[in-house]
Amino acid sequence: MSVRQLWEGTDAAGWAQKLNGRTKLLFLFLFAILMITVDNPRTLFILFTFTLILHLAAKTSIYKWKVMAILLLLGLWGSMFSQALFFAQTPRTPLFVLIAPEAGFIGQLTGGLFIYREGILYGAVQGLRSASMLALGLLVCWTSDPRQLLQALLAWRLPPQMAFMLVTAIRFLPVLAAETGEVITALQLRSDSQSGRTAVLRHLPYIAKPLLARCLRRAQTLALSVVSRGFFSGGAAKRHQQWDAREKASCLLLFAVVVAVVGSKIIYLLSEQGFYFGVFRQIYDWTVLYL
Repeated sequence: MSVRQLWEGTDAAGWAQKLNGRTKLLFLFLFAILMITVDNPRTLFILFTFTLILHLAAKTSIYKWKVMAILLLLGLWGSMFSQALFFAQTPRTPLFVLIAPEAGFIGQLTGGLFIYREGILYGAVQGLRSASMLALGLLVCWTSDPRQLLQALLAWRLPPQMAFMLVTAIRFLPVLAAETGEVITALQLRSDSQSGRTAVLRHLPYIAKPLLARCLRRAQTLALSVVSRGFFSGGAAKRHQQWDAREKASCLLLFAVVVAVVGSKIIYLLSEQGFYFGVFRQIYDWTVLYL
């Protein structure tokens, strides 16, 4: 699978491709609010599992699963490792001693370097947040045509120029990666060198100019195509896909859930500041258990 095919949604399930762009963007936005609001590790894990179930339902290919797994593991490992080393809150329980406080100059300078149990748990919670959003973002990217997202932004009365720039920016990195691969292949063929990591590293200093030229040529072609089709005219901005009533209802239901979760969290935080109301006792208990 090429780099460009990796970021295209042509191999996704039919239901995922047919979803309106507004549904996908709203779901992504509301899910992000849930990730920020929820602090309970079990609930965060359930939400993360839900994103993986969506990938299964969308029939994400094995190659994309491998790419996503690498990204998720790197994010989780980085979050847990950094928090385990530099967790500053108390109480904290050292599990391992990497550098003892009395270990010469470095020990005196750093005060010792430890692996903290609370830091690992805190890093896991933060990593679940980022992993869930990464998984859902990849799902939207892998199941969406750029025109879907563009029509969604135009339907929300976003200026056509701004909507076009946003969608172009989203698709820029995959195209840039594909162009880089083609330039490296051309340089290898010109120099008659063997393929491999060493050959790629040897050609890296020489890819800037041809890559810039290809990007400028592609940008000029894209600009001429957009202008010739009258994309920025008033009539083009009014053409957008109809939003299915069932998708609207699903978005409204998710919006109600998010409002309830955020409201419960706010009420609980106010109770910690002294604004306690007995009528909200069940909400307090529910928030402690699940949020």
